[in-house]
Amino acid sequence: MTPEERFTNIERVLERTAEQLSKLQVQQAEHFQQQSKLQSQQAEHFQQQSKLQSQQTEQIRNLIADGDKQNEAIRSLIVVSRTVLSSIQEMRSAQDKMMEEARELSKHTDEKLNILIDTVDRIIRQRGSDRGEK
Repeated sequence: MTPEERFTNIERVLERTAEQLSKLQVQQAEHFQQQSKLQSQQAEHFQQQSKLQSQQTEQIRNLIADGDKQNEAIRSLIVVSRTVLSSIQEMRSAQDKMMEEARELSKHTDEKLNILIDTVDRIIRQRGSDRGEK
């Protein structure tokens, strides 16, 4: 090979190398752009996740607060229901006592009515027998 042919071959190799290097630099620039884009998307996703996590944390706090309020309301209702139950028991006792008193009064009234009926019957018989004798 002559020096000129060698030189031409070297030039071709250098040109191909320069072309490949140029292509690699373009590809590298594209990769850097893609990487930068992915990093910004990742940052956006992290922000969105952080925002969602904050919202979920707030929702959990609200749910806990609501649960506490409901528990307190349930406790209050338990107290009220116990009060109502004891009032009902007292009313039953009072009603039972009143019913017993009413039965006793009814017995006395029945006895007095029977005595009165017997007395009236006796008076009517006596008057009837007094009229029959006259």
